[in-house]
Amino acid sequence: MKGALQGAQSKKDVLAAQLAAELSTMIDVELLLDKTVSFARLLSFAEAGTIYLLEEGKLRFATSQNDYLARSVGEEDELPFMGYNLNLDQTTLAGYAASQMEILTVNDTYNIDSNAPYQHFKIIDTTSNYFSRAIMSIPLTTFAGELMGVLQVINPLDAKGNVGEFSSSDEKAIFFIAQSAAMSLEKALLLRSSVTLTVQLLAAVDPMETTGHVQRVAYMSAEIYSHWAAKNKVPNSERDEIKDVLPLATMLHDVGKCWIPKEIFTKPGRLDVNERAIMEGHVLAGAKLFSKANSPLERLTKTLIMDHHERWDGRGYPGNILKEKGEQGAKGKKGEEISIYGRILAIADVYDALCNRKTYKEPFDESLSTQMLDQERGYHFDPDVVDCFMSIQPTLSKIMKRYPEPE
Repeated sequence: MKGALQGAQSKKDVLAAQLAAELSTMIDVELLLDKTVSFARLLSFAEAGTIYLLEEGKLRFATSQNDYLARSVGEEDELPFMGYNLNLDQTTLAGYAASQMEILTVNDTYNIDSNAPYQHFKIIDTTSNYFSRAIMSIPLTTFAGELMGVLQVINPLDAKGNVGEFSSSDEKAIFFIAQSAAMSLEKALLLRSSVTLTVQLLAAVDPMETTGHVQRVAYMSAEIYSHWAAKNKVPNSERDEIKDVLPLATMLHDVGKCWIPKEIFTKPGRLDVNERAIMEGHVLAGAKLFSKANSPLERLTKTLIMDHHERWDGRGYPGNILKEKGEQGAKGKKGEEISIYGRILAIADVYDALCNRKTYKEPFDESLSTQMLDQERGYHFDPDVVDCFMSIQPTLSKIMKRYPEPE
């Protein structure tokens, strides 16, 4: 029996190391958080899991998974407690783990000693009608000891689906995951901050290139890609690789606008022929920044820069040019000559432009914007991508609301 237990522990340790190594390569914050919760749940057979991030002295719900609630409220619906923030103190389980920088495992949250400094935050259970009876809370700390947030795994299930208890081997494995996640999160947040700063500089030239705009387009593109990839049976490993770099690459697709005169973007009304030619030059200007692209992020960014103004019917720009020489006047790419990533970005970018105010137009509502896009099926847009776009409208609407423009 002892040998069997040691063998099971060894297998869990090996799996934890493999999963931690996978986390260490990720650069997209949202995907990293989602995978961290998934991996921690996998190791502990937990029914649910959550990550809180430390922001402005509070623990904010950043991501949450719950198999039971997903069955009852639906995969696409936001979990009812996602709006809660917790204080960074000892009164809650997550707060205690964060403030004390130590793992806290409570296998019966409804019978915590009244003298304990912490109690279970039961309002979350009441709000969701889901009872978190066993909770392990693990602080996410960097190598330098900086607190990034808290990972919680909830309700480990036995072979019969009953809630059991977390073991010391669960703590060991999930602590390993939490360490890797925290270090990757630190790098991912730094990279995202750098991209956000670039977008803010870009907004000084084109006021429409706001942080809200690029975030909406980035995460709509990621959702459309995810649906398209599933529909076209793209292997999961390839899907995750693309989803990890696609949001940040998408945020940089218009970086070439920094080399275009501001007057072009702030002109009321539409551009004349000469002004439009100048504006279209932002594609080649941006691509030149990535002429020596080496990393997956750089290569995908260059692809998106070159392809996002192409059209399915071949009437887009800049076309099949020699990118390094910047030759003009080439015929537009047509159909599947355009990368799938460019075809996806094209529809997300136009949709966001339709739904929001521009210097030359007032915003259209989502319903009208969707109808206008559907009318461009087979002309501007890939019909298959339009189908994917249409099939996940509720998800895209949530993204539009999640990243609003400032008042």
